[in-house]
Amino acid sequence: MIVLITLAVRAALHPTNRRNQRLAVRRRDLQPQIAELRKKHKDDAQALQREVMALHKEEQVPMAPGCLSMLIQLPVFGMVYRLFTAPELAGHHNQLLDHAFLGVPLSERMGAATPGQRWVFFALIGLTVAVAAFAAWQMRRHMAEDRAAQHAAQSATKLSAQQQQMADTMERATKVMPLMSFMTVMAVASVPLAAGLYLVTSSTWGLLERASLRRVRHAAAPAAGRSQPA
Repeated sequence: MIVLITLAVRAALHPTNRRNQRLAVRRRDLQPQIAELRKKHKDDAQALQREVMALHKEEQVPMAPGCLSMLIQLPVFGMVYRLFTAPELAGHHNQLLDHAFLGVPLSERMGAATPGQRWVFFALIGLTVAVAAFAAWQMRRHMAEDRAAQHAAQSATKLSAQQQQMADTMERATKVMPLMSFMTVMAVASVPLAAGLYLVTSSTWGLLERASLRRVRHAAAPAAGRSQPA
């Protein structure tokens, strides 16, 4: 049941994530024009900011990526956690606590599980580590590709000190962000089994979804190149 709920939530959010990826492609395609604006307003940061904002508004492309998907998932995870930790629901015994996965109650935590039940948690943690490791590698590779594309777009333009500082900050962030995938491992080891199943299923979906949506970005690159005037 938990797996089906998770898949239903992630499937419902897929169109939003796909739209965000397409917007990311459009933001990338605006980089040459933004580079020209930097050259034009290299001594006027306020004018540059106004022009960049106007360009994004004209192209109907938000300057920052959306986070609606994450904002929706957080309360869903909180609901799953609450449902499998509350002793009572609406004044009655919480019957969800009577459900089990491979013989282990969905409300059980690894620390309180019997030795005969802990293999389920160990298997779940092992799967989570594998997914997190692959997700970290995937994220690092995608970020490296994006940095290379951004550097290529900005190679003809000298960045200001503020812009260079921002670029350096982003460079450091890309080294840390992939490691955040492993936070799921710590969560799975400490939350009830039901919440752990939700996290593992969601992480696996996210891994496969990012690989699928990445094709949108790569497929758009040749199309964008063909649309450029000769």
